[in-house]
Amino acid sequence: MSLEFWGPDDYDRNAQTHYEAGDLDTAARLLREGVAIYPDVAELRVSLGYTELAREEYAWGRRAFDGALRIEADHEDALVGLGEALIKLGERGRGFRVFDRVVELGFSEDADLMISIGRILLRERLYERAERFLRLAVAADPEGTDAPTDLGLVLQQLGNDEEAALWFEKAIDGNPRNHDARVLHANLIYERGDRRGALAQFREVPPEALWDTLTIWRIVELERACESESAESRIAPYLSRLEDLLGEIRPEDRLIEEVVSELTGPEAPPVGQLDMFRPGAERGGRATEESGQDWAGIVRAMCLSSTQPERTIRQYMRDTADRIRSLTGIRIPDDDPEAFLKASATAGVLYIAD
Repeated sequence: MSLEFWGPDDYDRNAQTHYEAGDLDTAARLLREGVAIYPDVAELRVSLGYTELAREEYAWGRRAFDGALRIEADHEDALVGLGEALIKLGERGRGFRVFDRVVELGFSEDADLMISIGRILLRERLYERAERFLRLAVAADPEGTDAPTDLGLVLQQLGNDEEAALWFEKAIDGNPRNHDARVLHANLIYERGDRRGALAQFREVPPEALWDTLTIWRIVELERACESESAESRIAPYLSRLEDLLGEIRPEDRLIEEVVSELTGPEAPPVGQLDMFRPGAERGGRATEESGQDWAGIVRAMCLSSTQPERTIRQYMRDTADRIRSLTGIRIPDDDPEAFLKASATAGVLYIAD
């Protein structure tokens, strides 16, 4: 089909194809062309807004959503997108009011919309507000399993582990193949000290359904601790999965290797993630007081050798703790360098020499 004969749906559909392929620039270009030709089509502006959010162009995203709402004042997807853009731009109060407007319009019974808002707030660490919308999502779809999973995660962040476990269990009961809920539940059980219970849950998740290396390392650790004759055969699929993931994930997502590299310096040889669990392997990435640096100095060195060295130590710890939490469900303190480093070591991120 020639580009000049495309209708609004053609622009939207083709932009979506590029969006899903990760080509956000082309998706944005097509949507801008579509908006220029069809300025009164709200859906094109909404799609453009979400594409700009994905590109982290929050001001442009806000502009696109505002444009859509001038055409259709109660467009629910535009309102949700505008709320996210406002929060990203620091206008939290207005963003909250926009989300409240979605509820006032009667969309509290739309579980998907409530989950979307809940996840936006969850990503911004606004846990108490996220809880409200995720509870609305659960009420809107009592049989669903996504909202209970997210609600459990929010409650865990708020320190309510007992109720969090109940929601994880509900999600698993509703869908035994909800691997996200099971992994979060297993990590919660592990943190409570029930290693056998955690391993029993982990074993219900096939290796190919695991997407973060830290959880896989924890499973390997637990399997090895069993000291059974079948331990090595049980571990083999997880080591294979680690190798698959190391070839798939982007360098900036390789949290473990990045932290180890930042800590040891560019001159140090890379430490393979698999080597840390192979029998007789030497551990790398050691944080040691013999280096002459105090805890804050070590974190400062890590921050300066990161991809964003301009950050403060506090921001670096917060960003890194967020990434560990999103991958594994493990909470890392982000307000004290010593606690941050020691908790990272406990999580398997790095090794602190005695």
